[in-house]
Amino acid sequence: MKKIIALPIAVAIGATLVFAGAAVAQKKHAPKPVWGAMVAGLNDIQSITAAMMVFDMKRAATIAEGLQKREAYISGIEMLPPAARKGHGKVADAAAILVAAAKSGEEKDVANAINGVMQSCNACHYDIRDAERRKKMK
Repeated sequence: MKKIIALPIAVAIGATLVFAGAAVAQKKHAPKPVWGAMVAGLNDIQSITAAMMVFDMKRAATIAEGLQKREAYISGIEMLPPAARKGHGKVADAAAILVAAAKSGEEKDVANAINGVMQSCNACHYDIRDAERRKKMK
């Protein structure tokens, strides 16, 4: 009986910690819409990878198109800093390559294109988000 009660309590506490951690990180690093777009991009990469595992390139291409459109839209939002818009534009360009690769059906090309998207994301984070933290480390 104790195990039956302890398990839901442990799950509830774990879920609370996970969601609280994400909320704290969101408030510290980015406005809510930007945070949501970053999480959506990571979800898209994960979904494309899952589609590749079952060789569903049509689904991978559909998800990649959504990623490309969202990043292109974000890159045009005037209230964002120019560096952030430029970074999202680069991710949109990398996602366009991913769309073409998924439509071609070549697994290696898709894997390389996913890598290109991730490198575009990481480059922006390295240049913008992490610049101050790196200065403090020196």
